[in-house]
Amino acid sequence: MHVFVNRVEEAGRRVTFRCRAGHGNAVARWMGDPLPPQGTDAFIELTLPAPVTEWVPASPTASQDMAIGPAGVVVTGEVLGVGGPGDPVVELRVGTDVLLVEVARGGDGPEPGRRISFVSPLIEAYPYEL
Repeated sequence: MHVFVNRVEEAGRRVTFRCRAGHGNAVARWMGDPLPPQGTDAFIELTLPAPVTEWVPASPTASQDMAIGPAGVVVTGEVLGVGGPGDPVVELRVGTDVLLVEVARGGDGPEPGRRISFVSPLIEAYPYEL
């Protein structure tokens, strides 16, 4: 995912960023060394350390983006694909990128073509170079 790094906090290795195609800011724990310079672009892979257990339908016109909420990072995206039986991975388009999210299955899961929103208390950012 191509992001713009707005703020870097050495304590807790927290990085505030926004998707290059998005408007909201999100925060993640930076998992690489060194910390990125503030005010620069970075390429990251985002992971959620725990499966998503709750999500809500989002409006078909809702922005596919990430934003800082009171309980963590609010992620809104379009479901592109859902893993088969025994595969809890959901492909979620967020901005111009795809985020792979593990969901706890039980009852109805996210459906391809729909937009969903969920809150994650923690997101981890793993930097990479192209």
